[in-house]
Amino acid sequence: MARIASQSKGGFYATPEGQMSLILPRLKVNEGERYLNLFDPCAGEGLALKQLGDHFSDDQNLTVQTFGVELEETRFQKARDALDQVIHDGYENVRTEANFNVVWLNPPYDEVFHERTELRFLRTLSSKSKNIFANNSLLMFCVPQYVLDKCAMVLSERFREIKVYRFTDNAYDVFKQVVVFGYFGTPGSREKVKETRDYLKDIANKGPEILPTLEEIEENFYVDPSDQPITLFRAGKLNSQELFKDLQHSTLFSEFEKRVTPEVRNSSMKRPLLPLKLAHAGTAIASGAVGGNLGNHMVVGITKPVTELSEVLDDEGLAKKEVYTKHHKSVIRAFTRNGIFELQ
Repeated sequence: MARIASQSKGGFYATPEGQMSLILPRLKVNEGERYLNLFDPCAGEGLALKQLGDHFSDDQNLTVQTFGVELEETRFQKARDALDQVIHDGYENVRTEANFNVVWLNPPYDEVFHERTELRFLRTLSSKSKNIFANNSLLMFCVPQYVLDKCAMVLSERFREIKVYRFTDNAYDVFKQVVVFGYFGTPGSREKVKETRDYLKDIANKGPEILPTLEEIEENFYVDPSDQPITLFRAGKLNSQELFKDLQHSTLFSEFEKRVTPEVRNSSMKRPLLPLKLAHAGTAIASGAVGGNLGNHMVVGITKPVTELSEVLDDEGLAKKEVYTKHHKSVIRAFTRNGIFELQ
């Protein structure tokens, strides 16, 4: 029944506003830094993350920003009005940084190629190559209760202080949703990891009576703010809107004007106070500061990649291994009637 209902919505089921309202009073911010970065990689219309952002914005000492990702066009357009920044792309394509302090993750409820979509979201977003979590950031993972056994391994090995609460009776029956609270970071000993994993697998196969509801949360969940805002939040491919935004803040046009004004074209380099040494002259030519047409020949500077091979010897002087080193090298290229010569 739950799967049929989920698929009828394309795997999307928005977080009920009343359930989020039960969570908000239990979310607190530790004193210290001033930036709080909130992220929802499956934002829908942005309402759940907006509730979170509005809650934390009551603190006048915090700069709160909400970031969302939504693939479906209609929901993306609505989310743009609710959140600070929204990307119209798949979550796996987003280019950003591991500096989000609070992550609300309510992924599609479905199975693709014999793997739960919920697990795929969680594993990707907390992986070394795609991680978006700041250290000690708070995850709120909203999924069906029966999915916890599939996600138990990732949750127990990448998050600590795991707590699980279910939706209230009036909202639980269709999708059997629970919210997993956990902090990103080293979970502790192997015994603790196994204990958490076994706990999640156990409750996945039991009914709602095994879990307290969101109305019954007794502890507070504290969030560590960041000392830096999010500076990189982009789609996988540069789109026209991002390009337009970049050009508005780009120094390209001002730099172009500087280089084509009459004053620049008529300017000349001052003579050095002392004669240039050979190395100084070579550097100046290689950089393009001096050179050009020198009568019967032309001199230009170029920089090219170079790969050098060296051998590491053992104590007996025998070759032990080969080491390849790549670097860039500046050279001077002279064009003459007799040929082209490179001066190094």
